[in-house]
Amino acid sequence: MARLDDLRDLRELLLDSIREAPADKRAPLAAQLRATLTEIDELDDGSAGAERTGLSEFERRLHERTGAAPARRSAR
Repeated sequence: MARLDDLRDLRELLLDSIREAPADKRAPLAAQLRATLTEIDELDDGSAGAERTGLSEFERRLHERTGAAPARRSAR
């Protein structure tokens, strides 16, 4: 679980960095965040809940902060 914990810590660091970075510096941070969220989703064993993934958690928190509705994704 250490890898998953490290990825979750990295997710928080990236979120903070994105908030604080100038707009022209956010793209690489956002790309790293997406990659980190993907890794979290792959490693998460579902112990946090079947519907809760790194991406869904990020969307939930974004919605809480901004009031923006979560994006709808098509079924794959």
